Amino acid sequence: MSVFFRVFTPVIAVCYVLGLLMSCVPGRSYDLIIANGLVVDGSGEPGFEADIGITGGSIVAIGNLSGADAKRVIDAKGMVVSPGFIDTHTHCDEHIGKPACKANLNYLSQGVTTVVTGNCGMSVSLDVAETKSRWEEQGIGTNAVYFIGHGSVRSSVMGEEPRHASPEEIEEMKAIVRKAMEEGAWGVTTALEYVPGSFADIEEFIDVLKVCGSYGGFYLTHMRDEASKIVKAIEETIYIGEQAGLPVLISHLKVTGKSNWGLMKDAVGTIQAARDRGVEIAADKYPYPFSAPTGLLWTFFEIPKGMEPFDTLKEASSDVIPAGEEFTSLEQQYIEALVEALSDAGKRERIKRMTLEGKATDPSPVARWGWQDFTFQVSEKHKDLIGRNFVDIAEEQSGNMFDFLADLVADEPRILYVGGSQSEEDSRLALQQDWVMVSSDGLAYPITGEGDAPRRGHPRDFGSQTIVLRKYVREEKLLTLEEAVRKMTSLPATFLHLKDRGILKEGSIADIVVFDPETVRDNATCVDSRRYCSGVQYVLINGKLCIEGGKYNGALEGKVLLRTENSPR
Repeated sequence: MSVFFRVFTPVIAVCYVLGLLMSCVPGRSYDLIIANGLVVDGSGEPGFEADIGITGGSIVAIGNLSGADAKRVIDAKGMVVSPGFIDTHTHCDEHIGKPACKANLNYLSQGVTTVVTGNCGMSVSLDVAETKSRWEEQGIGTNAVYFIGHGSVRSSVMGEEPRHASPEEIEEMKAIVRKAMEEGAWGVTTALEYVPGSFADIEEFIDVLKVCGSYGGFYLTHMRDEASKIVKAIEETIYIGEQAGLPVLISHLKVTGKSNWGLMKDAVGTIQAARDRGVEIAADKYPYPFSAPTGLLWTFFEIPKGMEPFDTLKEASSDVIPAGEEFTSLEQQYIEALVEALSDAGKRERIKRMTLEGKATDPSPVARWGWQDFTFQVSEKHKDLIGRNFVDIAEEQSGNMFDFLADLVADEPRILYVGGSQSEEDSRLALQQDWVMVSSDGLAYPITGEGDAPRRGHPRDFGSQTIVLRKYVREEKLLTLEEAVRKMTSLPATFLHLKDRGILKEGSIADIVVFDPETVRDNATCVDSRRYCSGVQYVLINGKLCIEGGKYNGALEGKVLLRTENSPR
């Protein structure tokens, strides 16, 4: 028997037996029965062996259904049956409306049945009703919870002007938020660290978010700082949420930059103290000790606007999803142009200034976070660089890190670097908090084939949920199976007041994942970042099978979930 099957306490055992007797109704029939599995219901309580009966998109029975009829029976012996996973931080709205990405298979294949969209202050549209209609007419592979971004709202009113908003402009923003909330948006997201959110003052955020709060909405935020000033940023976040009167979810909780490692303890303590005094605040986190910017070395260089052919190449690739020969051709043209530009003293100096400083109102990644934020991750020609932090190399280069990178890009432009360098200890500490959910910060991608060439990148788009089950549950035992499932199901559902999802009980909507706890694993790596997971055998969305026997069946059963229809808050 699997190590995940647990011994029942006497009280739980009695309740379990009573449940079996009550659920075993002679003559009852179901559309589908998932039989003989270990039911890990999302509550965090120990799993129990039972059958699940599904009819018309809902769970109608949990117990011993061995005598019941069903149109189909799935034997889940040796497997875990849990609620479908809910990812609270994605940017899937960027691509899910495109035909190539509508299946959202990189999430669906992991057992993710619901993605939260519109994060970090940016949403693909401010028209919730139109987006819902368009996505559902096209068909989408997962459910989507729709937030609107403050940055998108602000840009629609005043562009990206580096100033505070006028009272009249704030009223315009509030009107946009009011309309979106009335159409069913779940709330507002912000990114105080990035343009245009970085131009707003606290009063603007509070005024706009009060509208969201008056409709029972939620506030998701990429904070002003995730490095040395993280505690101050958390305190600001708490203040905004309290003044606006709505629950707060801190996005992708992390501490970046080598010299800041260890500050997670202070960050966690600050959040816990607020929770202890009644503040409704939580956080999500992707389970990797590095984040964005993540890219191939040629993407590290900031090119001044107006320098050709870069503007033309960027425009040509703006609507191209990064997969396939067309993108590779444009990429190659860009690399050749970059190498040529860096060999010209005048252009090299302009690129250097933009890379090290950026704009006065929008600092570059190097100016914002320093060399300590970046690490080499993958290289074929320079394996001695793998795992090395840029700040250490900069010291060896007497501060001439830009010139080192500029020379290196001509030799190996596809070296992979990662930003947001974090310590594994900080990441583990955050994941252990009972109020931290699992997220990805990823995108929806086109369906890939087994013969597709590997693409370097961040593996979080294809592996954030399954790496938790493999690494932090099965291998390292940082979390129990029940704890991990709760972090991906009932915890986000409870925070969002998501009705009838995130837990397996009679009456719940049948968003369900069935996986093998001994073989489930992430297969995406930085070298091959678009590799699907394995071990997830069945996924149901709204009661319909989408993954069967580990294979996608082509179904598009997702819905755009509206707060007005799904939240009892």
